[in-house]
Amino acid sequence: MRSVPLQKLDVVDTPSANEGQDTGSAGRRVCQMTRRMPLAVIVLLAGVPGLSASNLDLRFESGGQSTVKVGPGATVPYAVVGELSDNLNQGLAMFSFDLAFGGGPLSPAFEPSTSPMVNFDRPAGLTNPAGFGGTQAGPLLRQVGGAQNTINNSFAPYPSGPVVTDVAQNGGAEVLVNGSLTTPYLVGTFALAPSDIVANVIRLNETGTPFWRVDPAGVGLVTPLMVTVEALTPAAPTVPVGQTVALLLDAGPANAGRQFRVLGCVTPGPPNRRLIVPLRNDWYYQFTLANPNSAILQNSLGILDAQGKATALFTPDAQFAGLTAFHAFYVPGTTIFVSNVASVLVTSPLVRK
Repeated sequence: MRSVPLQKLDVVDTPSANEGQDTGSAGRRVCQMTRRMPLAVIVLLAGVPGLSASNLDLRFESGGQSTVKVGPGATVPYAVVGELSDNLNQGLAMFSFDLAFGGGPLSPAFEPSTSPMVNFDRPAGLTNPAGFGGTQAGPLLRQVGGAQNTINNSFAPYPSGPVVTDVAQNGGAEVLVNGSLTTPYLVGTFALAPSDIVANVIRLNETGTPFWRVDPAGVGLVTPLMVTVEALTPAAPTVPVGQTVALLLDAGPANAGRQFRVLGCVTPGPPNRRLIVPLRNDWYYQFTLANPNSAILQNSLGILDAQGKATALFTPDAQFAGLTAFHAFYVPGTTIFVSNVASVLVTSPLVRK
């Protein structure tokens, strides 16, 4: 559904015209228009925008954090937390945004099941035709969110619920949307971020008679969720000479049962583009290439388990003292999976006193 620029809206009742107006005829006009207007425009029919200074801040997080590290093919739950920048209003009347994930397409967000967000979803509230969770449009989810029944509709099937005030008020952040995403089979950092954010707030001192007037809210601070996909993680950042550190491999469930190969190098700098893994071609690289499953790098060649995981063991000898060892792995085949580079600093051997 194409969005209509808000400044071009030409069907808006002024406050003076609303005084004593037959709300039934106004409601019928709104109902007729819902078939051809986007969500962001419909809610403005409740009143002329005032001079609201309120902004809506949005924070995208998973487990309360705005940055997460996971493996390929992982399911990551997310929440969108909203909070208004001031209390010069009576809380959110509506919100809507498009949503995109740099790691691939998104499934619709979850339908709300508890108050107050159920009041923004049909039948209590109003959403785009595909629902509160948004419309899938290529890589985007369009118009995630909804609006409350600020027009006090009582004759059409929806919106039909009561209006809840003080939603996402300043100092009372509210989880507006919940959903989940699936990470790609590609290492890197990907953002879950919104665009085309639109929101309205209930005007101060409104009582809902004959309806709830609303004002537009601005876009405040937006914090995306940054998702880092890692396939190789060392169990510790350092290891003394003669000790062992585990290298944790995670190629994702789609690679379960496939062969893997871990290689290494000790030369920092840009990777050699001729190599299948992002490493440098030095003496340690040649050693790991010629000597799979050596005492220095055990289980460097093997089969991934049912979750697409495995563990290699790095036990450096004296020649590694003071060096940083870099490792990466790949999964050969018709489709090749290549991990990130994981580094471990090798320190001098422990001395017992």
